[in-house]
Amino acid sequence: MDIAPYIGAVVSVVIAVGGVYAAIAQRLARLEAMIENLAAITEKHNSIVERTYKLETEVTNLYHRYDELHDFVVKE
Repeated sequence: MDIAPYIGAVVSVVIAVGGVYAAIAQRLARLEAMIENLAAITEKHNSIVERTYKLETEVTNLYHRYDELHDFVVKE
């Protein structure tokens, strides 16, 4: 039984599997970088939303205080 023809096939399979592994590893690294970038952008967005909500609440409170003061001044 001669194994010489099978050696070429085995080497080809090993090279193909190595190439596929390298391509997948490279793609995974790029995806991880993209996910980290999106996480940073999302954190900035959430911070802006939280600050906007706080400002809206403060403005609403100021309007209520203004109305109370206005009613107090008008009564006198």
